[in-house]
Amino acid sequence: MAKGRKTITDNNKRLRGTDQPCRMTESNLPATVSGSSTLLSLPRSGLKGTAKKVYAIVGTELFNRGLLDTLGLNLVIAYCREMGLYHDMMRELEKEGMTIKVETKHGYTTQVNPKRKIAENALSAAKALAGDFGLTPTSRARVLALVANAVKKDDFADFETIDEQ
Repeated sequence: MAKGRKTITDNNKRLRGTDQPCRMTESNLPATVSGSSTLLSLPRSGLKGTAKKVYAIVGTELFNRGLLDTLGLNLVIAYCREMGLYHDMMRELEKEGMTIKVETKHGYTTQVNPKRKIAENALSAAKALAGDFGLTPTSRARVLALVANAVKKDDFADFETIDEQ
């Protein structure tokens, strides 16, 4: 007598597009992470909404430049969350206005919208995280200099020097 359906591996679920977190059986670590802390492809982040869009742009750019590894992945996700929060709050502020009317016991008074403070805090946190990945102009020069110094050596350079002797 059959015991039910055959289990489908997580890799097959990813290929089919049915890789929802509730259906995954293996650990929640990205399947594309190798042992050397370098990424073979951009892993899934678990972000939603605006933060997911920011991650798609920033994560892809950092991955293509070779600046994204498994150790820095959580910081990139934190940066994307902060920028997503900032964009969401600014979008709501554009609709509601920068000030709100608050009723007091002496009448109405005008106050700064609390969402502005949330947006400012998210932007300052994102700026602090952005410096680590070369996302600000000053840190970009520093990071590009580090990447330029780490240019991979040509595997056949040693053979060329032998021929010249």
